[in-house]
Amino acid sequence: MRKKRVLVLMSSYNGEKYIEPQVRSVIGQSISDRITLRIRDDGSEDATCKIIKKLISEFPGKIELYSGKNIGCNASFFELLYHAAGYDYYSFCDQDDVWLLGKLEAALEVLSAENDNTPLLYASTSYLTGNDLIPYGQTRRKQRPFTIYNTAIQNICAGHTQVINNALLEIIQRNHVDTSKIYVYDSWITSHAVLYGKILFNNSSFTYYRQHEKNQLGSGTGKLGQMMASIRRNMDGDGHKYREQIKYFVEINADEMRLHGSYEEFQKFLKAKSFLQKLKYMTHSRLYRQNRLETLAFDLAVLCGYY
Repeated sequence: MRKKRVLVLMSSYNGEKYIEPQVRSVIGQSISDRITLRIRDDGSEDATCKIIKKLISEFPGKIELYSGKNIGCNASFFELLYHAAGYDYYSFCDQDDVWLLGKLEAALEVLSAENDNTPLLYASTSYLTGNDLIPYGQTRRKQRPFTIYNTAIQNICAGHTQVINNALLEIIQRNHVDTSKIYVYDSWITSHAVLYGKILFNNSSFTYYRQHEKNQLGSGTGKLGQMMASIRRNMDGDGHKYREQIKYFVEINADEMRLHGSYEEFQKFLKAKSFLQKLKYMTHSRLYRQNRLETLAFDLAVLCGYY
């Protein structure tokens, strides 16, 4: 039987401080003979590209580098997605994390047991670390089933843990999206996976996920810490960005959502503008997060105009 191959997609930008250990952790995976790392540099102005070129010389045939203008992390990952083809699975990679040895092997073991004709997304938890890579916590575990009513407003399938198959890739590639309307690329992929296919989530961790000043989103630890991190992001305006993404997602996937019976629910959510309209909607809302505290925080954010 042919061994299934993985294309790892990384967007780099001014990552000279951390990118080398991350690249080495990708190339050094336990299934390294089946991995290609493709990097799109998003207009770095430091030594990032120089470091990558050195690693290309060290690992011939394993790393590809494409340089482009600075378009931002989201758009850069979509550029990588639109040009991805010819592999069995596609994995996403941040420039400042470190992967543990069996990360991709664990993903392929789960994915290979499924029907490849079904759009599939594998994801897992990660170890939270500081710059020293000493774990102090873990990202969110799966506690409740994944449905579009959850993934549309909360994504626990972080991009750096995601591995998708060709069936899901083809769905993502159908539309060249306006990335200014998308909150984060991994959330967009997760919602497509749950709407059209299946999510396979592993509560074990295989990545050291750095939390430092350059993290755009970050993650709290423990239920209370995660809820507080969510509240801070909403107060900083991220809730409005998520709402814009939901509106855009519904627009693009209206037919499929009607087929699954979720279209009307999201229309009710989006049309509730005043406090009284939102209060009326929230009393029978089907939207939820992975635990009750975070669902309560979401409800309050909506009522207070942060979402």
